[in-house]
Amino acid sequence: MRQRVLLGALVVVLLIVGWVYLMPGDDDAAPPRPAGRGAGAIDADVGVAAALAPAPSGRPAAGAFTVVSASDAAQGIEPLRLAALSRTPPGFTTGRNPWRFVEPPPPKPPVPKPPSAAELKALREAEEARQKLLAEQARLAAIDAATPKPPPFTWTYLGNFGPARQRIAVFTDGKRVWNARLGETLENKFIVAQIGYESVDIRFVGFPDVPAARLAVKH
Repeated sequence: MRQRVLLGALVVVLLIVGWVYLMPGDDDAAPPRPAGRGAGAIDADVGVAAALAPAPSGRPAAGAFTVVSASDAAQGIEPLRLAALSRTPPGFTTGRNPWRFVEPPPPKPPVPKPPSAAELKALREAEEARQKLLAEQARLAAIDAATPKPPPFTWTYLGNFGPARQRIAVFTDGKRVWNARLGETLENKFIVAQIGYESVDIRFVGFPDVPAARLAVKH
């Protein structure tokens, strides 16, 4: 019986507390809601939005709304600046991506030092000497080209036979064979100048100053 009494008293206290803190007073009462609209709807005639606001007494009022007039709401609206919409944003340059390897640029080559007057003179003299050498080589080449030359000896020396003082050299061109003693002429072009055991010296008719060509025995 005692527990029921205490439980009933607790329920009464909770109802009183709920009534004081949850139910609005006469000054905080919201105007009646229009039919078909929910909480927080905008009144088309007044042109304001309902917002939650604390009660004047400082205690929270559940479900209470404050009606703001259209003129008061217009004063709090920031004007639209159309010029700011057409302004070009400042340029932005991205930096190096730390996750991407970039090969560093090669170092700049050193700037060559301009040559001095002495170096320029030495270069000029070296170039003049080079040009003179080229001219001399060209002159000698022209003289050599104009100088008559003996025909090349293309025969093969096969060896020799006979006594030591009268040796006979044997030659062939692959088709014919020639036998010649010391001092004899072959085809009126070549002279047998020396016959050795393993070689023979050939001179050229009409070219006494041309050195003799030595041929070895072909085995």
